[in-house]
Amino acid sequence: MMHFKLSFTLLSFLITSHLGHASPIENIKRTDPVYTSSISQCPSVAARSSPPTSVHDLRPDDFSYAMALGDSITAGAFSRGIQSNFLASFSEWRGESYAGGGDPGAITIPNLIKNYNPSLTGGSLGSNPTIELCFGPLCLPGSLGWNSKVDQLNAAQSGALASNLLHEVRDYLVPQVKARNIPKSAFKYLNLQIGSNDICSLCFQSIVQNGPASPDDFEKSIRETLEAVRAGIPNTVVNILGVFKVSDVYTMTLNQPYCSQILPVPHVNIECPCMLLSGVAGNATRLLMDTLQTQYNERLVKIIKDYQQARYSDFAVLWQPANVPLSTYPVDALSSVDCFHPALKTHQLIASETWNRLVGTTAERSTSIAWRDTPHYRCLQAEDRIHTDTLL
Repeated sequence: MMHFKLSFTLLSFLITSHLGHASPIENIKRTDPVYTSSISQCPSVAARSSPPTSVHDLRPDDFSYAMALGDSITAGAFSRGIQSNFLASFSEWRGESYAGGGDPGAITIPNLIKNYNPSLTGGSLGSNPTIELCFGPLCLPGSLGWNSKVDQLNAAQSGALASNLLHEVRDYLVPQVKARNIPKSAFKYLNLQIGSNDICSLCFQSIVQNGPASPDDFEKSIRETLEAVRAGIPNTVVNILGVFKVSDVYTMTLNQPYCSQILPVPHVNIECPCMLLSGVAGNATRLLMDTLQTQYNERLVKIIKDYQQARYSDFAVLWQPANVPLSTYPVDALSSVDCFHPALKTHQLIASETWNRLVGTTAERSTSIAWRDTPHYRCLQAEDRIHTDTLL
């Protein structure tokens, strides 16, 4: 049945290509998405008859480079769980990061793009034996906080707040792009996810509304970061993933033996102070987290709308809502090291589902990312384009 559906899809490609459809997105007739259990099962896509001239007319295989900004999630921290070599448990498994990994065979966004453009580079390779820490002012100066041999074009740093993103761009990503002589004309994909550490450490800002990690400060940090990318790395498409509901991790991990494998005591979320307490106090701080999460996502939508209205020919920003219902996920979706960071299987799920939505409509991008034990993959089709106006 799958072969028949794929054949029908290919036939549709040929029919539409001979009907004289123009290249602009609004004039392209689309066929229904086709999904498979392995991206390698998807049919190849014919090269475009003429190269794109704008970020608003791209297929994923038009990207030549993959980049990432973010925190420990994007750095792949602790994702493999507890290891036989115990110290290795605390590694950053960057090559398998959903957003920036490039290890051969890893299920990551860069590798899913690379399936259609084998020359794509930029994904992280291998692992760092310890985390590359940057939390507020606690960051190494300049480019000292990165291991470029492993990190490649994944500038994420464990512990990062939104206010640290500009440091990731100015002190690492832009210099790396220049050092590699990456052409300005080449199209680049940039994954950006941030905000979990802000709402975990400074949830009171949902009420205070002033100072570090306040909604205004968060918006300022994101805007400065995007402008630094736009100025320093032209022809980039930034895919921003919304801030997900971190507070769900509390109920996921409560009284779970899975989370007490390192220390045989009841698990507490020490990495997320606002999620630490139980009872009335804990309920109150987790409500503050949820409120700040909503406020952050509202600011992200506001920022992205501004960029989509500006419609720069060499820079675009996409909105990927973080509809990740963690409360429905199994506890082993989290790392056995700390029951806070995503496990490898969750990186694989988020990578595949972000890929599936990359050429999706507004409605498709907004669908919930339900738990799946085995990822599935949307096959790229010749008429697919990345929608850069989903919020307009």
